[in-house]
Amino acid sequence: MALPSHCQRCQQPQSAERLAYRKGAEFVRHEALLQCDLCERFACSDCLAIHDIVSGYDFLCHECARTFEAPPP
Repeated sequence: MALPSHCQRCQQPQSAERLAYRKGAEFVRHEALLQCDLCERFACSDCLAIHDIVSGYDFLCHECARTFEAPPP
């Protein structure tokens, strides 16, 4: 199966600037779109970030990451 050339969240084409993913205050560059660990969609850096939830390199799109936020009081 070939990797998608467009983000499956925002539909933007893959480009060098969309492959620099945020991990805390740093950026981690990848050669291809990363796949969200929960919904399994391939997403660009505008739609996905690297989190430290379980392994330190947990790939979550912003929509799935909201499921780990604390509920409002």
